[in-house]
Amino acid sequence: MDQPSEPTLEERVARLESAGASRGTTLFDKVVRYLPILAVSNLLMSAPAFLISIGVAYFTFVQADATEKMQVASVWPRMAYDTGNLTDDGAPEISLNIGNQGVGPAHIEGMEISYAGKPYVDADSLVRACCAQGKDRLSLVTSRVNGMVIRPGEDKAFVRLTSDADPEVFAKFDQERLRIRVKLCYCSVFDDCWIADSQQVEIEPVKQCPADWTQYEIPRTALPKR
Repeated sequence: MDQPSEPTLEERVARLESAGASRGTTLFDKVVRYLPILAVSNLLMSAPAFLISIGVAYFTFVQADATEKMQVASVWPRMAYDTGNLTDDGAPEISLNIGNQGVGPAHIEGMEISYAGKPYVDADSLVRACCAQGKDRLSLVTSRVNGMVIRPGEDKAFVRLTSDADPEVFAKFDQERLRIRVKLCYCSVFDDCWIADSQQVEIEPVKQCPADWTQYEIPRTALPKR
């Protein structure tokens, strides 16, 4: 009886390669089968860390925003205009005043004063236009506010008509002062700016002060000589 012949070297190599290829295909199939499970597991493990990082970033943003708002609020100026016809002692005197009702200093970067729709550059021309045509004696006292810094709680009378003025002028100005419109543009130490208008209740935030205003100032003749 013939003995089975021994496989040749080439046949043995072919069998080993066939077995290896079979095992490789099986391993690949297993990896493909479990890959979605592994991916989901990794996602579930990384999700809490991702959510925590998002929460920390949001908290940092909110905290920074709140800090900035607190800083702005701590130096917020609030300018207002008013007018009166008596001094603190009860003496007759007409005054045009501005005051800082906020908690921070206000830098006045623009001021426009108008009467009957026309702007005026100084108190003398304003009073003469409304109330003192042809009059010589005005008894005006003026103070500069345009370009100045007004402290919190500070009130400043920028126009005062004393009782030494002509009685007709005084009476007329006392009546017409209520028709005067005052607009102020002022900024905080952080360069946040607002416009206060005597004909508006609310102030208006602006990026910068208007460049087209007719700027009000005290007359040059009232400036100190150098």
